[in-house]
Amino acid sequence: MTSKIEKGIRDLSKYDLVVKRFNLAIDENQARLPELEFDRASYPGFEAHLYTIADAALWTPKLDSTDDVLVLKGPRDIIDPYYSWKRLLDITNRIMKYLEFHRQEVKHGIIPSTNWLFNENQWYRKNWDHPQHKTSAVDEFLASVDESIQAHIKELNDLGFPTTQSCSGMEKDHRDREPYLPYVMFDERAYQRSSAHLFTLADISGWIPSYGPHNFDIEIRLLDSTDAEACWDKLVTSARTLARLLQHYRTTVKPDLVVARQQFQIL
Repeated sequence: MTSKIEKGIRDLSKYDLVVKRFNLAIDENQARLPELEFDRASYPGFEAHLYTIADAALWTPKLDSTDDVLVLKGPRDIIDPYYSWKRLLDITNRIMKYLEFHRQEVKHGIIPSTNWLFNENQWYRKNWDHPQHKTSAVDEFLASVDESIQAHIKELNDLGFPTTQSCSGMEKDHRDREPYLPYVMFDERAYQRSSAHLFTLADISGWIPSYGPHNFDIEIRLLDSTDAEACWDKLVTSARTLARLLQHYRTTVKPDLVVARQQFQIL
């Protein structure tokens, strides 16, 4: 049983994830928590992906004191360490496969322009110091959204990724002027660590993530309007998948988070 888990950990190297150390804690009568330690020499931008994986698997992600190592720790109330490891590895394999195209771009020199972890740790997160943030109901602003993407924006909000601004990037929605390039801004204050999930969502769907200019919100965008409709479709399809993987974590950190009941579609 342990050899299978150890093989699964070794196999993470095929995703360019550099494992430094691990502790299975399967045969230790829960004296220690399961632990998996990654070197930050892994590919650029991997931190947001590992935080997302950890949250989906209900593990705890953290940096060590030198900020050089990313550690995932298993749940403290764990009953079956083997199942906890299997869940973590299954989710890791799934999300990393979704990120294959993104990782290939990184290998070819297309490096993310914004470092999620640096900004998350360094920027002044003023809004987190206030009472729990309440997002606006999508029906309150949907009429002002470009017609071509109203269904997309509604579904993103229904899936628990609340938006604040957007532009379809399509000429048919802006007959009177040149449209902005396609973009959508998400309210990162919806629940804890949603910013990492939004960076992962962007990387899975081929959009470019960054922080908003006012120290909160996550903006994702495209460099041009080519195939904008297909890109919006891919974004929503990716959001369905990520929402399903994160549903247990999100209801744990924000029990009142309402996600529309629907048939989730796997990528």
